[in-house]
Amino acid sequence: MTLRLVQMITGAVVLAAACLAAPAQARSPYTVVGVEIDATADNAFEAQRRAMSDGQVRGAQRLIARMTLAEDRDAAGLGTISAEQAAGLIAALRMSNEQRSATRYRGDLTLQFDPRAVRDYFTQRDVAYVESQAAPVLVVPVLEGESGDSLWSGAWYDAWRQGGFQHALTPFIGLGSRDGGGEPLGRGLISADEARRMDESALRALADAYGVDSVAVILARAGGGQVRTVGVVVTFGPDGTTREDLPSVAGAGDFREAARRIVERREDDWKRRSVVRGGEQAELPVTIVFSTLSEWRALQGAVAGASLVQSARLDALSRTGAAMMLSHRGAREQLASELNARGARLENDPELGWTVRSRR
Repeated sequence: MTLRLVQMITGAVVLAAACLAAPAQARSPYTVVGVEIDATADNAFEAQRRAMSDGQVRGAQRLIARMTLAEDRDAAGLGTISAEQAAGLIAALRMSNEQRSATRYRGDLTLQFDPRAVRDYFTQRDVAYVESQAAPVLVVPVLEGESGDSLWSGAWYDAWRQGGFQHALTPFIGLGSRDGGGEPLGRGLISADEARRMDESALRALADAYGVDSVAVILARAGGGQVRTVGVVVTFGPDGTTREDLPSVAGAGDFREAARRIVERREDDWKRRSVVRGGEQAELPVTIVFSTLSEWRALQGAVAGASLVQSARLDALSRTGAAMMLSHRGAREQLASELNARGARLENDPELGWTVRSRR
C-alpha cells in the first residue's frame, strides 16, 4: 500500500462528513449503496484501512458492472481494478452500521463516484458505457407467507426500501422509502390484497403520490433456501395503461439478493438498448413546445441534461415554443428513449417537424 493511496482513503473519509452527511436520496447512477466491509488486522487502524480499501474496490467493480455490458468488460480486460484506481474514482463516501474493536472493523459503505473520473476511466480503455437512467419504477413488494400476504413490513419490504436501487440505471423506488407525514408515504392507499389483485385505482394513487408513471407489483416467496419472485409493471401513460411482465427470479440467497437480480436483469436490457458505440454525432433541429415558464424550464433541463445530447443551441424563443439545434450521439430512437425517461417526448409532428413536449 503506497502512502499516496493511504492519503486518498483517509481524505475520502474526511470528505464524507461534508458531502454525504445524510443518506443520498436523489437518483444518481454514480452512487453505490450498501457495500458491506469487514476486515481484521493486528490493530484497529490497519483493520479499518483494509476494510475501506477492499470496500472501495468492490464498490468500483459494482459501478463498472452497472454501467457496462459483460462482453465489453471482457474485451477490454476490466475484470479487476486496483485499489489505487478505485480510490481515484471516488468523490465522497459515507459509513453506516459501523462497528469496531481493537482488531476488527466492519460496516456498510456508500460511495459517490466522480462522473468525470469515471468517464475518463472508460474512455481511456475504449469501453462503451451507459450513464442515462430509465424512468423510475415504484416497487410494491408483496411477501407471500403461510399466514397470508404482507406488504408494509418484512424482509421483502426492507430489501426494496433499503437497497439503494434508486441509483440503478433502471431505478426502482422502494415503497415506504419516502415519508408521508410521520408514516411511510402511501400507507393508506393500498393493501396487500389490492396489490395482489392489481387494483389500478390504488396503483394509480400510489404512482401519483410518488410522482412516477410506473408501478411494479412484485410477489416473493421464500422456501427451501430459495427466493422466488414474479412481477408485473403497470405504466400509466397519456395513451392509456400498459402492463409488462418482469422476468421471474428463483435462486439461493436472501431477499436483497433476489431484488438485486431483478434490477440487474432490467439494467442489462436497458444497457443493450441504450449503449452507443463510436463517437459519431448527428444534428437534429427540434421545437420545444410548452405552455408555461415552468414547463419550458423543465423541458430545457431534460434536453440539456440528457447524456446523449452533446450540445443544445437555442435559436429562437417565443411564449409557447423554442427552436433548438441538438447535437447528439446514438440513434434517434435512443435519444427519444432517454428523453422519455427524463419526462419529455420526442415526436415528429406533421407541421412542426421534430418536437419535444412534456410526457404527461
